Amino acid sequence: MTGPSPREAVVASLASALSRAVALGDEMAARVVHEAIGRLLELPVAPEG
Repeated sequence: MTGPSPREAVVASLASALSRAVALGDEMAARVVHEAIGRLLELPVAPEG
């Protein structure tokens, strides 16, 4: 079994940051992180190899 792809690792890290921003009530930070996650998920997947 392989580990997460680099993009999956970054999205997981950003999801954690998003959770922290929401927990702290930092709406602006939450919006920025949310947008970053959205942009990453819209990118095409790079071919393996």
